[in-house]
Amino acid sequence: MKSKTPHTSIFANPLVVLLIIVIVVGSAVFFFSQNKGVSGGTTNSKYEHIHSVFRNPTDESILMGAHTGAFKSTDNGKIFERIQIESSDEYVNPDDKLMNFAYDATNKVLFAGTHDSGLLKSSDFGATWEKSDTGIDGRDIHGLAMNPLDPSRIYVYSVGYGLYGTDDGGNEWYKMDDGPKNPQVNNFTYMPTITKMDTNAKRENSTQIGYLLAATGGGLHYSYACFCGWSVSEAIPTSETIYSLAADPLNQDAMLLARKDGLYQTTDAGETFDLVSSELKDVGALWFDIENPEMVFAATNDGEIYTSEDSGITWSKN
Repeated sequence: MKSKTPHTSIFANPLVVLLIIVIVVGSAVFFFSQNKGVSGGTTNSKYEHIHSVFRNPTDESILMGAHTGAFKSTDNGKIFERIQIESSDEYVNPDDKLMNFAYDATNKVLFAGTHDSGLLKSSDFGATWEKSDTGIDGRDIHGLAMNPLDPSRIYVYSVGYGLYGTDDGGNEWYKMDDGPKNPQVNNFTYMPTITKMDTNAKRENSTQIGYLLAATGGGLHYSYACFCGWSVSEAIPTSETIYSLAADPLNQDAMLLARKDGLYQTTDAGETFDLVSSELKDVGALWFDIENPEMVFAATNDGEIYTSEDSGITWSKN
């Protein structure tokens, strides 16, 4: 994979992208968009270093995980208030960071990886939380993704321990492998596309197809649905940090990916990436809205909040 700007060829093997949540890493803060290019805007500098974003489908409130803790907005991201993580479990740190989100729309369960409390789940959109990490070693969860074709299958990366999976919605977990070779995993997303490996294994009609992708400090890493090893995308230089990525729930071949120089999109399952915006730099969190999947939220490291209403093609500040 040779990197080009604004057009980048991605996976050595054809690969597709889907999303989950999306949520993510690096220094960032949140944003909204709608017009061609970027216009208008506010800055929430006190929320710098955003890791994750989730929009509640019932009341449109927004949860945000920052390096300084958890925050909530009830006015579509204009003002955020610091909140504690409410849980009856003594092992849950109320001041912990929410590193990433994944939402099971079928069972209405929100999962969140934390920095110090392991994996949590909530049945009331984040009002209260309980632990959901039996079998996971470690408490620092930097990768979280759900198979959109089978929400009972979820994958997490526990820093220093590796990749863990569940096939029962998070009740019991088992170790799958050591994870990407680059230890700086910023977040995961899952693409349910039919790969060559799926075709060869005659899995076209299975829910176990596609790729698990990892945004890392050393490029873009991916694993086939067989989970038989990790590979590195040749389209993204291994010197590049991928801050966040999110698969498009409306298009199994589309994904957004954030690099330092801007926001990229693929619509051909990762064969190529086009630069969507060079103005949206250092995007640390991406989230496709549950009720309106064409709407995307994002957060930058300088505290700007943006939204897109066309699956990430055009953006504007809130």
